[in-house]
Amino acid sequence: MENYSVLMSVYYKEQAENLREAIDSILNQTVKTNEFIIVKDGPLTEKLDNTIKEYVEEYPGVFKIVTLKKNMGLAKALNKGIEQCSNEIIARMDSDDISMPDRMERQLEAMEANRADILSGTIVEFDESVDKPTAKRELPEKNEQIIEFAKKRSPFNHPAVMFKKSDVIKAGSYMDFHGFEDYYLWLRMLSGGMKGYNLSEVLVYMRVGN
Repeated sequence: MENYSVLMSVYYKEQAENLREAIDSILNQTVKTNEFIIVKDGPLTEKLDNTIKEYVEEYPGVFKIVTLKKNMGLAKALNKGIEQCSNEIIARMDSDDISMPDRMERQLEAMEANRADILSGTIVEFDESVDKPTAKRELPEKNEQIIEFAKKRSPFNHPAVMFKKSDVIKAGSYMDFHGFEDYYLWLRMLSGGMKGYNLSEVLVYMRVGN
């Protein structure tokens, strides 16, 4: 299977415990990553900094830290991270979500089998505990259905997205479009002829705060 990079942005409001859970869910994948990019979107708390430092020391050569002097927001932070990815395949991960152990394996297989340039899958929302889910977000599977669905709503679940670096750059990467940066990027990718796919399986448990 092809190597893939994991891309995560962290900012000061994150809880260190949630960040730890998110990182562990990636390190415990059935198909391991050889490159984990963490973008520090502005100065972080001491607790967050120490947590990241701990992982960098424990997994030498795996983590690549990108430090931004001030908070630039998710879109710009992700663009900075994409520039640093040395693999063509990039998997998105939020700093407080939990990926299923076989998420990457399933996505890499589906990407190859369906010749997809971008794909995601079902996500389950939870508040306090993954044992008490609050909602489930399912999406159409095939490219034609995805294009149709995209006319009304975002056709990919951002916390579970995997895409090809060259295609994202070709589409112009994330642009400022407050609250819709990801949706806007997907529309440009699809209209540029890039192929989408969504897995029906649950890939990510997404933490929803207040």
